[in-house]
Amino acid sequence: MLTSTPAGRVAGFWRSCAQDGRLVGCLDEVFATPWRTRPVRVQTVNLQHVHLIATSPRAAEAAMAADLVSADGWPLAWLARRGGRDCARVTGREIVDALLQDPTLAGRRVALLGTRAEVAAAFAEQLARNDVTLAWSHHGDARTWDVAAVAREVAARDCDVVLVALGAPRGEPLGQALAELLPRGLVVGVGGAVEMATGDMPAAPGWVGRVGLEWAYRLVHQPRRLGRRYLVESPRALLLLALAARAGT
Repeated sequence: MLTSTPAGRVAGFWRSCAQDGRLVGCLDEVFATPWRTRPVRVQTVNLQHVHLIATSPRAAEAAMAADLVSADGWPLAWLARRGGRDCARVTGREIVDALLQDPTLAGRRVALLGTRAEVAAAFAEQLARNDVTLAWSHHGDARTWDVAAVAREVAARDCDVVLVALGAPRGEPLGQALAELLPRGLVVGVGGAVEMATGDMPAAPGWVGRVGLEWAYRLVHQPRRLGRRYLVESPRALLLLALAARAGT
């Protein structure tokens, strides 16, 4: 149940994950969902998403409506494990990399919403190396999109996976609306993961990710854009999430 307070919204989100079994335990669980016969929406959640859940009823509603939640950031996965739940970190980049590298996904058809046409072209070439087809891509200002028309196009192209590469806060509500209109498919918000995969956006080295310091790497490279997010909003979000997890144990 949603409430009007930031703490209440975060607590409601945490309870929904803990009690309803929506937290993804590992990457395999994402592709093991019944997306072949019905729409399944996966929302990747990091501290920025928690901040949006706290400050935006619309963002909170979209998070609560997701079929599965993956811990895109270390704090959510760590707190879940502290509470006795088997939860590994599963990022948007890992989901994208699975499409690029996992041979069991060969033959799948992908729709890409967001980013730019030149990024989509490079991504299509990468997917083709794993026998995965970029069946359709759509770009431009998402605020002008007709979501029903997008859903019809995705369905007409028989897409198995829809990557919503818009980032927060636009990506999650759009993914929610899209999942309600599609006959089937896996709908995943991946933020900038496609741009990272194509080299269009700098990605942290692997060892940085393994120790959970991507945020520091990104802050060093984009201090003006990310300073407030990581130094003000994320600590507040972490506090609310930790309090919600403590109350729920």
